[in-house]
Amino acid sequence: MKGPNEEDDSVGKNEEQKWPPWLRPLLQTSFFVQCKVHADSHKSECNMYCLDCNNGALCSVCLASHREHRAIQVKKKKKKLCL
Repeated sequence: MKGPNEEDDSVGKNEEQKWPPWLRPLLQTSFFVQCKVHADSHKSECNMYCLDCNNGALCSVCLASHREHRAIQVKKKKKKLCL
């Protein structure tokens, strides 16, 4: 039996299962920066995110290689980021 100050291991596991696996990496990503790969393109602002890859912000040129993936666009509204 666990005491009142001892944590149950299943609580931590339940918290991890509560949220989609892409949420934490998405929230830690910096958006609206210039793409390092496509800096010479006029569409090089990174405002897209691939939910299947979870490997950082993408510009519209990068997004072409994620055509079959689930992707979202991040927008600014009154200087706040929105999905």
